[in-house]
Amino acid sequence: MGMPSAQALLAARARRVTAIRQRVIAATLASFVLFWGAVAWDGSMGPDTSTAAQASETTTEQSTTESTDTYSDDTTSYQDDSTSSDDGSSLSTSQS
Repeated sequence: MGMPSAQALLAARARRVTAIRQRVIAATLASFVLFWGAVAWDGSMGPDTSTAAQASETTTEQSTTESTDTYSDDTTSYQDDSTSSDDGSSLSTSQS
């Protein structure tokens, strides 16, 4: 029994590389399907727009009936008893 030929060694290496590539592709595809399944089952992971709309309506109702401004979300609440003046300027989070 002699040493395997160079051609046999290269063929064995090619089979190993092909197997590794197939495993990586299968793992990537399985992860993609798993994560999209979780999003489809649980819904979007972003902020709940219906909660934000309800908070906005509540704030608007309280501002019109009271002289204080109330800001709230799911975790915190802030009440401002000072009077505010609206100078017409708006805030922007983007830079040009």
